[in-house]
Amino acid sequence: MKTTQKMMNSKIEINTLDKLRLPFKKGDIKKTAQKILSLLVLMPQISSCKTLSRQDFQIISFEISFCTDRLIREINRDYRSKDKATDVITFALFADDENSIIQNDTLELGEIIISIDTLISQAQENGNTIEKELYTLITHGILHLLGFDHLTQKDYDFVVGIQEAIVNNL
Repeated sequence: MKTTQKMMNSKIEINTLDKLRLPFKKGDIKKTAQKILSLLVLMPQISSCKTLSRQDFQIISFEISFCTDRLIREINRDYRSKDKATDVITFALFADDENSIIQNDTLELGEIIISIDTLISQAQENGNTIEKELYTLITHGILHLLGFDHLTQKDYDFVVGIQEAIVNNL
């Protein structure tokens, strides 16, 4: 089945944008992100989305970058006109040109940027472990890269429902 093949082949790069130490290993983040992607692609409501169903590809690729609140605030201010720190920002490649996201049989989704500072404080506020909060933000970011947004309450409920289903299955 094509969906299973897509699920199995991914290229995920883990970066730090500031000089910071991650509270988890990059290899563990990569394995978890691959598992999250695999679980998402198996869900019919995700696998049928425009990004995954419209073109032929063998590999799904994206980056996860980590930074401090200071840097994510700058990014949020410069690209979203919101002068405050946030937990996760995504830059989906198809946002500008849907035809440019497949290169050499690889579906290039874009980048997820996560603030470590906000991740840790949100984990405490939500009564989660840092890992669970991380998995939630990675899932949220991947959903955005695939074209899912939450501008309406219905869309928000959908995204949060998917996030919870994925994180609860890790």
